[in-house]
Amino acid sequence: MTQLLLDQLSKTVAGQPLFTTDRLSAQTGDRVGIIGANGAGKTTLARIIAGQEADFTGTRQVTDTVVLVPQIAPTEDKSGGQSMLARVRTALDQRPAILILDEPSANLDDQHQHWLNRTLQHFAGVLLVISHDRTLLQAVATTIWAVDDHHFSQYNGTFDAYETDKQRRTANATDAYRHEQRERHDLQLAAQKRREKANRVRKGGRNLSAAERGNTKSLRERTAGKIERGAHAMLDRADRQVVTEKPHQAASIKLVATDLPPVQGKYLISASDLDLRRNGKLLLRQASFRIKPGERVALTGANGSGKSTLIDAILAHQPQTHLAASARVGYFHQDMTELPTDRTVWATMARATTLDVNRTRQVMGAFGLTARFYDRLVGDLSGGERVKLQLLAILVSASNLLILDEPTNYLDLPALEALADYLVGYPGTVLFVAHDQAFRQRVATRTLAVDHQRIADPQRTAQGTPATDLPRLRFEYDQLMQAPELDQAKLKELRQKIAAAQHENG
Repeated sequence: MTQLLLDQLSKTVAGQPLFTTDRLSAQTGDRVGIIGANGAGKTTLARIIAGQEADFTGTRQVTDTVVLVPQIAPTEDKSGGQSMLARVRTALDQRPAILILDEPSANLDDQHQHWLNRTLQHFAGVLLVISHDRTLLQAVATTIWAVDDHHFSQYNGTFDAYETDKQRRTANATDAYRHEQRERHDLQLAAQKRREKANRVRKGGRNLSAAERGNTKSLRERTAGKIERGAHAMLDRADRQVVTEKPHQAASIKLVATDLPPVQGKYLISASDLDLRRNGKLLLRQASFRIKPGERVALTGANGSGKSTLIDAILAHQPQTHLAASARVGYFHQDMTELPTDRTVWATMARATTLDVNRTRQVMGAFGLTARFYDRLVGDLSGGERVKLQLLAILVSASNLLILDEPTNYLDLPALEALADYLVGYPGTVLFVAHDQAFRQRVATRTLAVDHQRIADPQRTAQGTPATDLPRLRFEYDQLMQAPELDQAKLKELRQKIAAAQHENG
């Protein structure tokens, strides 16, 4: 029996359409993954289903009890992951017919993510999960509700099948657009040639006598006019030819070493025999590690193991830790001070960026903050959009060391891809905490694992990009090239080291 039906639903906010829906339905045993960009209305849709939002048009049929677990922020005595686990367990104990979870895997460590995946796979009612977590979506979802261009549609199948189908449709649309563009160009070229021929006919040949030119003027004009009409018809066909909208492709942005403040020294961050406590509880015992320029280091561990506390200790220059004097830190964390709500998005970025206007806009566009956001006030953004803006303001700042504590939480899937691309191409150093396993494996060159009050420090991350000195060597080379006097011997030595590192890494 169908327990949930949304048909031709429409939601408007401040006079502007937020979203519409096709016919969305779910029944007992269905597990629905709800996906889409930040600010597209996923949470609003969940509130409508739960009966917490009544200002909409269209059909909403819900035949049984609904429990909605909203996004959870950290509290004074619990991390975000611990708070979410407690709320999910409480919701499951109520045995609702319809359970809605909004970003349930955010902040969860690997162990609790596995628990969540297994638990939700066996949920007996209707499950709706708003998430950007690819692993969770693939493990749990049997149906996808995707919002795109302000419209929700339903796909019956797994997340991977949905992604494959979407890629196929995008590829087909791209091929169709390129084919139409080629045909349009060919028609325009043919029309241009006809116009040129018409001009030649109208002028007549050079060998015509004055009498012949006068006698043939009317005929030449009629013939030229006929040719020109053919050219106009071709241009009309060319204008009608483009019916496929150009598929959107966000431009990626790559920084170079000279975009960042220079780094001095062999290590940017280090700790030696560090004992770390929080509220009297011992979190780390005799921890030692070192991070070199150019590394991208993932800091992993269970919820409450001390990852954020370790970052705080490093930034506070706590004894037994060392942060290089040349380090210029861009620090992101979910509890950071809110951005001024009365400032526009563009004004916020303009204050933060060290890049030129075009490159700043490229970065923003890759993360989904396109031109339509520039004049919007920060206070009018959704929670996920504010996270993007806070993160972007740090990514484009004058930093050579990014310390990112859970930057992936609440980012939509395109923004996650953009962040991974950005960090992989970032010429500085990155220390980050992220419970998104796929993201970690793609970005990290090395992992520091907090486990039982110790830090395991394998030199390389198995699935990640191999650790290499290449970014640091290129950085040194770029800096040396800008020196008032070139040291040719040092340049030659660096070129040889860079060539060797490139050969070693394929």
